[in-house]
Amino acid sequence: MPNSRLSRDGREDVRLVKRCREGDNSAFEELVRRYQGPVYSIAYRMVGDREEARDLAQETFVRAYEGIETFNTRMSFRSWLYRIGTNAAIDHLRRRGRFTDVPVEIAVAAGEAPRGGGGMGVVIELRGSEEDIPENVSLSRETAGIVWDALDGLPDNYRAVIVLHHMEGLSYSEIGKVLGVPRNTAKTWGHRARGLLCETLEGVV
Repeated sequence: MPNSRLSRDGREDVRLVKRCREGDNSAFEELVRRYQGPVYSIAYRMVGDREEARDLAQETFVRAYEGIETFNTRMSFRSWLYRIGTNAAIDHLRRRGRFTDVPVEIAVAAGEAPRGGGGMGVVIELRGSEEDIPENVSLSRETAGIVWDALDGLPDNYRAVIVLHHMEGLSYSEIGKVLGVPRNTAKTWGHRARGLLCETLEGVV
């Protein structure tokens, strides 16, 4: 019986997941086509480097494929996938030497099967051209750089909320599911993040 809590797209995602579990690799390739754009976009906006973003998007889909059996089909596949991608980006930032001074309570178990499975024959080709991430034409290059630097200075969980809510259009309820925290926590992080950005950018833009 289909889960009425899910949107039409969400129910289609579940059907594709079930086909994938039955060994239909084309079903997972369809999921990649559906989500490669936003997954890459989130990674790029989190790490600020196109090559690293492509690698992280690839890693996200490999993790999702290897952990597909752990996905709860009564939940949103999109939120589950974005959770894997956001975790991958935060892990990458920490390996790069960034640190977070605000606790991030993100459960990383969901979807993270042991690595090394090699994708089980699924070929994932991710686009990553300049056109994938349109720049805000209302900002000069200098101003855009200042904004990006301010965003880069945020704690990782605050930055994730800004990216997911203001740049990717997710609701705070969805963000809570992605980050593994209550909706009100995600909303609080968003308010604090905007306050920090305003302080940093005051008098600059």
